[in-house]
Amino acid sequence: MGGPFEPSAGAGHMRTLLARMVHRLMGRSYLYQYFTNVTWETCPRCLSEHGRIAAHRSSFRTLEDGCPREILAFPVRELAWHKEMRQRMARVASLEEARRDLMEEATALLRTDPEAALERLEQAGRVDVYLPELERLAEEHGGFLRKNPELRARLRALLVERWREKFAFPRYERLPERMRMQHETWGVEKIREWFGP
Repeated sequence: MGGPFEPSAGAGHMRTLLARMVHRLMGRSYLYQYFTNVTWETCPRCLSEHGRIAAHRSSFRTLEDGCPREILAFPVRELAWHKEMRQRMARVASLEEARRDLMEEATALLRTDPEAALERLEQAGRVDVYLPELERLAEEHGGFLRKNPELRARLRALLVERWREKFAFPRYERLPERMRMQHETWGVEKIREWFGP
């Protein structure tokens, strides 16, 4: 069985081998990959770059948008593994873009079609939940929700459930347990404050 940088045989493996040969023939020992921290505030440019591989560091534009980013060099022999990583990273970025669209739709629909809004919030919450977005939602629709206590209660229950579930995601499982519990409890309190009676 191959090591971590030796994927199974197939067309994709052959293309990777050819790409490695081309880079070697052109005198390249290292390639570069773009990393950013994907959250609710990551700019669209960084989302589109997340995971991209290039032959030169200068291929990545210098951006002054506040997003944390790193451009890491890796040996050409590890190209196959980094291409697989690129696919996973692109998937994460794509999910975040879809989540943002769902949040935008939910915010727009909440007053006119609450059921559709709740459905979209449910879907968005299965990707991730970010408190600044929920605070903005509460500020924008606070008056309407106070006049609709049943909807407010359903929304609160949904958001609390999705918030708690996020701490089972791999990225949050790496946090120390006490810190994870503190973040979870604090978030539940804020959601209940914003969408409470």
